[in-house]
Amino acid sequence: MKKYSICLLAAAFLSSCSGDFLDENPKGSLTPSNFYKTEQDFDMAQAALVVQFNGMFNQLQGPAYAADDITSKRTGNKIEFSDFDVFNATSSNNRMTALWNYAYSTIKSANSLVANYNEATDVKEEVRNNAGGMGYFMRAISYFYLTRTWGEVPMPTDTKIDENRSNAKVQEIYELMIADLQKAETMLPDHWTGLKQQNGVDIFPTKGSAKSLLASVYLNMAGWPIKDESKYALAAAKSKEVIDNSATWGYDLLPNYGDLWRIKNKFNKETVFGCYYNVNVPEYVWENGSQNGPLSTGPDFEEGGWDDLLGDITFYENFPEGPRKAATYQEEYFVKNNPNNVITWQQTQQKHPYFWKYRDTNDYDWATHSSPNWWGDATSYLIRYSDVLLIYAESQAMASGADASAYAAINKVRTRAGLANLTAGLSPKDFKDAVVAERGWEFAAEFGNRWFDLLRTETVQKMNSTRDASEAALINQADDASHKYYWAPIPFVK
Repeated sequence: MKKYSICLLAAAFLSSCSGDFLDENPKGSLTPSNFYKTEQDFDMAQAALVVQFNGMFNQLQGPAYAADDITSKRTGNKIEFSDFDVFNATSSNNRMTALWNYAYSTIKSANSLVANYNEATDVKEEVRNNAGGMGYFMRAISYFYLTRTWGEVPMPTDTKIDENRSNAKVQEIYELMIADLQKAETMLPDHWTGLKQQNGVDIFPTKGSAKSLLASVYLNMAGWPIKDESKYALAAAKSKEVIDNSATWGYDLLPNYGDLWRIKNKFNKETVFGCYYNVNVPEYVWENGSQNGPLSTGPDFEEGGWDDLLGDITFYENFPEGPRKAATYQEEYFVKNNPNNVITWQQTQQKHPYFWKYRDTNDYDWATHSSPNWWGDATSYLIRYSDVLLIYAESQAMASGADASAYAAINKVRTRAGLANLTAGLSPKDFKDAVVAERGWEFAAEFGNRWFDLLRTETVQKMNSTRDASEAALINQADDASHKYYWAPIPFVK
């Protein structure tokens, strides 16, 4: 099969669109009057949506540094990462604007697709519905990241330009996401065909993706800031629907956690939804490559990396030993890329552990820990099947008690990590705390997952109480009662 042609299609679409159509101002959206007429138009629009969305996750995002799993050195151009870590970020911080801009760029295109998919009466209904479902899904997941990061934000749902659009309430944004995902789970296919599926893995969202995201939305609504505990039952029911029908979409855990991070496994059965990249396109397109690779996550002085992403020391020390930890963190460092000069993380210049997760690329040299390229093809996982299992475990325990099915779900994740089964007989609260901790280890350094868990459980201040003394001193302090410094400052975007 000729792979990645969908990226080429998207690249052609993006390069042919006017600057106005791709303008990243979040206050409106423009619809080409001569588009959405043929099946090929839908293919191009969907591919463009994927590429625009990919831009949100092809680099490290500043707000995630406020969590306790990751940190960065407080020098040079890393200070804007570090400012989130020490709760000193301002609206001019550029390490968050890509997330904001690409989210709204995706929303604009999704709004256009949602508004127009049913007008192409000459196209088969199934094709129209699949396209519309994708529009609803992509709009929902974009708002999911926006509102969890910034709280109240503009919520355009049409293609009109409104320079004075006010911010929507968080509750309103979640209600839109629910409505969108309920449509998406009925309109999206179980599987895509042709180039929208690679190596048997769907690279576009499916019914399973929509149901999984909806379960996550419900779980987040049960916590801060909405705190509607009735949503636990909905999260449990929806995630169980995915688990019970996992064979329909081919979902399962990879037997070896470390295999998730090997470039040869970029298409795999654990991915419920992710961002797929390919740098080998004839025309350079920023969104087709990822910076989440060997340089951004590698040590500078020792191995020629950038020191963008370091492991928080307390989190690392609390991380249970086993194959998951070994696959998550680098243990041996080659000074000047010399495999005969090996040191530990404590001996590195930054004296912090580094992450293995994003190290492998097509040209990474494992023999010397070096890479000739800053650009990579690794998949950015946004929803993995392990996430679905842990959503079910937590929400089931909080809705009905920690029964055998809740234990089975978390223990499946723990078994792969090389850990013993969770202690039996825990109270719902203690079980929930155990799941949140498990999520931290399972998704360490993965696109804000830990930060969003700390927010919804209102434990940001508590987390900082165990901050290692060698970390950069906090400039400001988050407060779990008033929720000060919980949301990032709205970025200044020209």
